[in-house]
Amino acid sequence: EITMVFFSCDGCGEVLKKNQVDAHSYRCRRCDSVSCADCQVSFFGDDYRKHTSCMTEVERYEKKGPQQQKNKKQTPQEIWMEVVQGSVESAPSNIQHYLGVIADLDNVPRKPKQFKNFAANSLNLRGKTGESIVSDIWDFLKVKQDERRAAAEAKKQELEQQTKSTLEKPAEERVDKRNKSLESADLSPETTSDAKPPSSGAADLKSVKKAMKTVLKKSKDNSLALKKLRKAVQAQLMLDKSYSKELKRLLKENAAKGNSFLLDGKTVKLKVSN
Repeated sequence: EITMVFFSCDGCGEVLKKNQVDAHSYRCRRCDSVSCADCQVSFFGDDYRKHTSCMTEVERYEKKGPQQQKNKKQTPQEIWMEVVQGSVESAPSNIQHYLGVIADLDNVPRKPKQFKNFAANSLNLRGKTGESIVSDIWDFLKVKQDERRAAAEAKKQELEQQTKSTLEKPAEERVDKRNKSLESADLSPETTSDAKPPSSGAADLKSVKKAMKTVLKKSKDNSLALKKLRKAVQAQLMLDKSYSKELKRLLKENAAKGNSFLLDGKTVKLKVSN
């Protein structure tokens, strides 16, 4: 996001830096509102103080603008300025005015020593009373900064969890798909739970033969129609539908060898040794 710096008076058109708006509003009788130089949104009263970022001309008129802006990482100084500018409204009454003045300034230091020197000079705060006010401002901003960091960390963890869930979802869908295929073949998911699918996502003659034996051992009369057997083996090995044609060929090739199976028309039976 980009920190806004310039506004224009809607009464006289004069271009102003953010920290010049208040003084100008006292001088210009026609200054009822000011507009952001980038997004052209008008702000009345003190509302302009809350305006720390907006959509730029590039984002509105160029297709690549929004994506580039979205992917741009904020600098620590930009984040700190958003903390300062966004904390004015919630600040305690004894420091709200001072914090409002600081929020209108550029390049507010992030380190405690530099910040306190900067605030004391900018606000003309001297003596023990001034030091106390400056310390209160710094302590308040640190609390707000910590709150922002905690919120950012929580959001990061939430996004990581969503990403993890998204990655796990296809695997869950594959298992659900496998179970439905087994049910359509009159088998239960437990029937083939002891077989291990090939890691490559494909199958060869040997792995298909092993799966055929596992499925047929658990089926009624150790036999199944070729179509049901193909579905059960496909689910057993977690193969995609695109592999159906090749799987059918491997099934028939195993069945035709006659060593372990009998092919009777469209039914495959497992040979059981006595």
